[in-house]
Amino acid sequence: MIIVCDTNVLVRAAINHNGLAAELLARIRSSHVLVASYPLLAELLVVLRRPKIRALHGLDERGIRRFVSSLYKIANIVQVPKSLPRIVPRDPKDDAVVVTAISASANVLTTRDLHFFDAAVLAYAAAYAVRIVRDDQLLQGLRAVQP
Repeated sequence: MIIVCDTNVLVRAAINHNGLAAELLARIRSSHVLVASYPLLAELLVVLRRPKIRALHGLDERGIRRFVSSLYKIANIVQVPKSLPRIVPRDPKDDAVVVTAISASANVLTTRDLHFFDAAVLAYAAAYAVRIVRDDQLLQGLRAVQP
């Protein structure tokens, strides 16, 4: 399966190495294809540097760069156009995540961001055979296939 993890899933994996998001990321790495793009990784870098988030994960600048670099090394990086179509009504930064999934012909985009579950966004993604699911639902499905 080809999977795109939204930034919020990746941030949660950085915060809690024993949590659900980290387990999901480990399962994707071992048996599936993780896909990312430069805009997605750039957003991740910005979010991980926020003081509030930094207090949660406890990584210094080197640790943040190491985490993002490790994702860069294991993910298939896809190119996205500089001019993105407007897809996610309330958060234009999320357009790059949807376009990443479409550009990669991903099966799944996983997120906790409610903006992605807007009917128009779900329909747009579905037109390209991309399912948008919560990370806990995806993990439950992956556990059922490979406990």
